[in-house]
Amino acid sequence: MGLAVRSHSSVKVHLASRDVLTIAGLRQLLKPCALINISGVSSSDESTLAAMTANSPDVLVVSSADEQEIALLVTAARTINPAVKVVVLVDEALVHRLSTVSTLRLEAILIRGGEYLEDIGAVLRIVHRGGHVTTGHLAQAAFAAYRRPINHQQATRLAGLTAREALIMREVAAGRTNAQIAQRLHVSVATIKADLTRIMELMQASTRVDLAVQAVQCGLVDEPGSVTTRISESKADDETM
Repeated sequence: MGLAVRSHSSVKVHLASRDVLTIAGLRQLLKPCALINISGVSSSDESTLAAMTANSPDVLVVSSADEQEIALLVTAARTINPAVKVVVLVDEALVHRLSTVSTLRLEAILIRGGEYLEDIGAVLRIVHRGGHVTTGHLAQAAFAAYRRPINHQQATRLAGLTAREALIMREVAAGRTNAQIAQRLHVSVATIKADLTRIMELMQASTRVDLAVQAVQCGLVDEPGSVTTRISESKADDETM
């Protein structure tokens, strides 16, 4: 059985930060991402909120070290544009605190300057499609907030994953083939296969189904019921590993 084909529509992204270097860096990283359209940038709350009305971005990226500023800006932005997805770039100390504030409904909480930046385009596309991403090595704290069943050994192994490897684990659980994952993350199939080898060794998973089950247990997948079915459907189209 084939997987449903998703449309490759462009994602409108607004970048908000008081730091012009952060904006410049994000622009540079997103330049190669054909499906990411930077609809605007802003350095003040007022201009950010004005953009919510004028441009109606799909995703708002906010970089800030101030927890209260983030909370006020996100709340106001969602009042204007309830459908906007929010990605926040914060210092490490704020990641766990923000992950426990359920009222903010943040789609991604990431450490500023972390490894995820190499895959920021993929992160924004996953968020746009309804996914949630948290900086990999703090996953244990985030999962505790979601109260998922996860043992200490799993948490320790999961903490060893990079941000991209955590994304790949989630994609495997969604039933996607290596080729599909490579396309979504803008890397080669060979890179995905190499990453999967390390992920499966680290997570002590013997098969893709086993890896998908662990993804559910760790909270990387929101709909656990059909994971085994999705993985089985993708096997016929995928390579070994």
